[in-house]
Amino acid sequence: MRGATIISIGNEILSGDIVDTNSAWLAKRLSAQGVAVERIMVVGDDEEAICGAIKTCNSDFVFVVGGLGPTHDDVTREGVAKGVGKALERNEAAERMLKERYGISGVLLKMADMPAGSEVIENPVGVAPGFKIGNVIVMPGVPEEMRETFTSIAALFRAENAIREEEWITTDKGEHEILDVLNESVKRFADVKIGSYPYVDKREGGAERTYKLRIKLLSADPEVLKRAKRWLEERIC
Repeated sequence: MRGATIISIGNEILSGDIVDTNSAWLAKRLSAQGVAVERIMVVGDDEEAICGAIKTCNSDFVFVVGGLGPTHDDVTREGVAKGVGKALERNEAAERMLKERYGISGVLLKMADMPAGSEVIENPVGVAPGFKIGNVIVMPGVPEEMRETFTSIAALFRAENAIREEEWITTDKGEHEILDVLNESVKRFADVKIGSYPYVDKREGGAERTYKLRIKLLSADPEVLKRAKRWLEERIC
């Protein structure tokens, strides 16, 4: 199975001013397509930090999200160019698109600067285009723009023989109560990836709280997935 690293760019994420929903959304879509997300990183708006993060990645795909606008703190292009060892230059196709489609000129054409040899990825709902250089895919950080941009190129990363389906089971029992069952399920259903996630279910008003457990089952084989779910439900529900 091919692997991916996701690098989210932005000081606003590191400061806690916004929640990084992009990485969660992207990780879920990649996983469903048969691409295992091996690592998720958050890096500030810093050229050297972005460069360093890319150089540490050994995944088949590296997704870089955010920092493609025209402002002073949008330095993702520069950081990626350094990280892949390419010169940053004006991409003619991107420049033409920005001029003809949006009437953009002057300093705003910074959004057409990309590492030499990049392929332009159109942004279906925004202005700043993304780009692909080698195994590095760079997309805008506005959530709606990122989602539409990825959806337009998703087929490039889809492993047809590794598409996985998922099922969920919810129980009031704690992990310590069903630990033996979970361990046995992992041995019994080797083709199913099983994860358990405790959470607190708050009643209306927040006064009453119930601890519950969600169990996720993931597999490329729908029949095995159904059997595993049925086996677990019979023992924990």
